[in-house]
Amino acid sequence: METAINIGYACSLLRQGMKQICIAVNVDIITQDSQKLVKEDILMQITDACQMFKLEKDPHAAFALIIDGKTLAYALENDMKHDFLNLAVDCASVICCRVSPKQKALVTRLVKEGTGKTTLAIGDGANDNEELLSGFVSVVYIPILKI
Repeated sequence: METAINIGYACSLLRQGMKQICIAVNVDIITQDSQKLVKEDILMQITDACQMFKLEKDPHAAFALIIDGKTLAYALENDMKHDFLNLAVDCASVICCRVSPKQKALVTRLVKEGTGKTTLAIGDGANDNEELLSGFVSVVYIPILKI
């Protein structure tokens, strides 16, 4: 997640003074027994983050959401995805790191269908076709190698 945050600053998705909301699973191995607790923890993190918006006194405060793929898998489940979407659309920037191509497609589709807003999907077409097909607008970049 630290690398994603550094890249976020490098490309100006994150700015100094922006309040970061990092949502992450706090365990490495999730067993079936711990799965319910993990889901409850993630929902609590999302709920607490939404509460931060309500308590924020500065109307110009900017928030950034950073979430990893393991956590995103739970946040995109039917019982949590609308809470995740509500949090995400309130943020100035959202960074999803270490996510699968399928998760990219699910996030793109969730925002597209949940808000009706135009979504842009960017990829190289190698393994992200599902995401590219999920956006209103899709851009495929083709790297040119000079040998």
